[in-house]
Amino acid sequence: MELTKDVAYKAIAEFFSVEKPFVLFGTGTSCALDLSFGMPALEAHLRNELSTGLNGDQAAQWQHVTNALDARTHDFESAMDFIKDDDLTNRIVETTAKFVAHYDSKYAYQIISGAIEWPAGRLIKKLVETLPETDRQLHLATPNYDLLAEYSFVRDSIPYLTGFSGGFCRQFDWNEAKKTVRFTGKSLAKTKQPPRLAEKKHIRLHKPHGSLNTFDVESRMVECDGWIINKPDGVTRAMITPGTAKYQRLHQDRSRLAEYDRAVADHSSFLFLGFGFNDSQLVNNTFRHKLEQNQCPGLVITRDFSPQIGRWLNSCPNMWVLCKQETSDYTRVFNSKFDDWLLINDKELWRFDRFTQEFLGG
Repeated sequence: MELTKDVAYKAIAEFFSVEKPFVLFGTGTSCALDLSFGMPALEAHLRNELSTGLNGDQAAQWQHVTNALDARTHDFESAMDFIKDDDLTNRIVETTAKFVAHYDSKYAYQIISGAIEWPAGRLIKKLVETLPETDRQLHLATPNYDLLAEYSFVRDSIPYLTGFSGGFCRQFDWNEAKKTVRFTGKSLAKTKQPPRLAEKKHIRLHKPHGSLNTFDVESRMVECDGWIINKPDGVTRAMITPGTAKYQRLHQDRSRLAEYDRAVADHSSFLFLGFGFNDSQLVNNTFRHKLEQNQCPGLVITRDFSPQIGRWLNSCPNMWVLCKQETSDYTRVFNSKFDDWLLINDKELWRFDRFTQEFLGG
């Protein structure tokens, strides 16, 4: 069966008109601004920084990583499974944080001031603006360490929650965090009713891998923007880097991810922005059940198609992908119910802002 432009456009329009999606965005949203946020740039930086200063076991483990990458038997994330040493893991976390923080700080004020835009900013703003009055929260999740999305929310005056509340050093407590977007509103009933508790339209941002501003202090996870560049001695970054250690810590910290797990379970529509489907801990069995077994609608908007995305498309009949053509910057669209790709030869709709303009009018 041939996929036509009318059929594709109708399916995408219906995706946004039926119900609000759970949004999962990856490094592609940051790389659209600067490729330094991507895994290839991080890999190159780690290779340079870890070329010296390692003991015998650490050097051997790191050599396993570089050999696997050079032989192309592993991608960067799976090659990092060779790292077992805790001190080396901590060094990788710190090196990664400083590298990402450098570029994060470069763009922070530019985004907040409006000099430049976070590439996915218009799309997210449009989704928040169109939230139904009866459900005023948009759930987003990301494995990204940077805070580009947060700066964009500040620029657009969109309230957002990350699960932390308080002052300079914020404590992790979703129940307390939720109170910051609640207000007492008038009853909608004609009869005299007591005031009702309502919420502002807002974003609930889940960062399961941690962030540049999350730390472990005396077995408590906190959020502190003032420590992004200059972390105090004795404070550990709550960031989970690629490799086995990531998955071990993620499993140990699953209780911290209760709100993320609950949000995924509560949704029946999923939007993926610049996300490559390489992280099985984020797109876990719940996602697989929703998209494959329940045949929930899914939409992937990304620059580059990958075999991993293809595997999800083939097993999830209501998932669509919109990405760049192989030989040009124009658009191609695919769904597994159809025989071949639809080529759109006059628009670059894989760019988030142009997609938003085309389909959401923003």
